[in-house]
Amino acid sequence: MQLLLGRSPPASVHSKHHSCVGQTRPCNAGVAYGGSSSSNSSSRRRRLGHLQPARAAGTGGDAELSLEQKLAAELAARQAAEAKAAESAAAAAFDGTALLGLLRQKYGRSYDVSLVQRTYLGKVFIALNIMWRYKEQQSFSYTEEEYMQRLDYVAAALVSWGVVRSVQSQLAATKERPRVGKAVSIMLDVPGDKAREWIAV
Repeated sequence: MQLLLGRSPPASVHSKHHSCVGQTRPCNAGVAYGGSSSSNSSSRRRRLGHLQPARAAGTGGDAELSLEQKLAAELAARQAAEAKAAESAAAAAFDGTALLGLLRQKYGRSYDVSLVQRTYLGKVFIALNIMWRYKEQQSFSYTEEEYMQRLDYVAAALVSWGVVRSVQSQLAATKERPRVGKAVSIMLDVPGDKAREWIAV
């Protein structure tokens, strides 16, 4: 067997692999154009492949958002129904005597009350004022009967406006007390036109 050591490679090998003679790694010379074309095609396929899932994800996201909105609307409707039922239950037994009970429980006195309406920057505000005068004073302006009539009237207005629970919770939470010249105001969420039925402006 004849070894070919020391012989020069054929000219064709020199022309195609001129820089790779003697290297131990495979030479990629001469295949650059084919590799580039294949790489570009693969890159395009990858880009197109990324676009389709994005559109699908967008559709799913819209459906998920729509479901969340539906659930939120159902929850809000349920909460509104529960609040309405609770208000109806509170209003069913609410009258002047119940209002007097709230005042005595909070302050230990039978304070006078009044409904007031104020307009500020074009917006109407309605409030229940707990006045500083109280029935246990000798100088109190009303008889027992007149005082209870006032309480009954105010309680009827609160029931009509649907704010009994609001008054109960605000009165329980406030740390203010009536003092001479300053009433405790409990703000009520009542439209001005509805309030005019009960308040003489």
